[in-house]
Amino acid sequence: MAIALAGLLAGAAHAWSQEAPAHNAAQGGAPEGTPESAPQKPPKPAHPGGGAPSLCDAPWFKSGSKVQMEGDGALPMSITMALHDAVSSPTGCRAELEITSKSAMSALMGPPVIMQQVHVINIDRTPNKELSIESQHAIINARGRYARMFGEAAFKGTGVFNYAGLTIREGETLPGQTFESSLSLKIYPLTRDEVVGTMETSRASIIVSSRHVGKRQLIDTAMGKKECLPIAYDKRTSIGALVVGGDLVKMEPTVMHVTDWYCPEAAFVLRTDVEQDGKVQRIDVTSMERDTDIP
Repeated sequence: MAIALAGLLAGAAHAWSQEAPAHNAAQGGAPEGTPESAPQKPPKPAHPGGGAPSLCDAPWFKSGSKVQMEGDGALPMSITMALHDAVSSPTGCRAELEITSKSAMSALMGPPVIMQQVHVINIDRTPNKELSIESQHAIINARGRYARMFGEAAFKGTGVFNYAGLTIREGETLPGQTFESSLSLKIYPLTRDEVVGTMETSRASIIVSSRHVGKRQLIDTAMGKKECLPIAYDKRTSIGALVVGGDLVKMEPTVMHVTDWYCPEAAFVLRTDVEQDGKVQRIDVTSMERDTDIP
């Protein structure tokens, strides 16, 4: 989930931060299209609500939990996810989720986009309702090569967005998931507190196809050899209609083939392989820890 959120918002940030100053960011946008290989909207989850396994049941869904992830490839990234004020109930749970990410296009050899997100996430597993996760009025603070951004974002997701607590069998098919997000940011020069532009999108989305579970394997992870299940799917990410300074920038959706290596012992995806345009990026969990002094 953290990779999805960081990737979605970083995609918008890269539209301006690595190519042109803020006041020129609206020039040269590519027309939006839908690749033929784009996955269809996934079916509803098999467990629609009350008592269904969810993020709330994960052993690491506790205050003070912290996960570090590192990715290689054409878009190297570093993501830190931390949880605070986590509480659970029979009908759901909530927590403050803090995500700090650094990402850069290696071909441009420029400085990374540094982004901080603070979400209050609410997970609803009320009986007879579809399992969902939501964040409203999240705080976004980002800095790129030419400018910095500050503002708010919101998202809502439905479907299977976490494997912890599920009984996963080799050869089975798991439901997909959808995320819809909005973003409203002000753009500032690096050295002044003067607003020089705005960036908004109201219909950014991530659609994950149904997922196929492969054979359990012993693999190398950054945390040692682990027995893990490969879970493969297609993921379509769209920034939607991006409005920068009042000008419309149309961006093509991206379609990736993703394999999550879910390791039941850790109740976490310890490695993710992302294939796009014939190239594979590997994202590893490099550490998982919990500070019991954090509320």
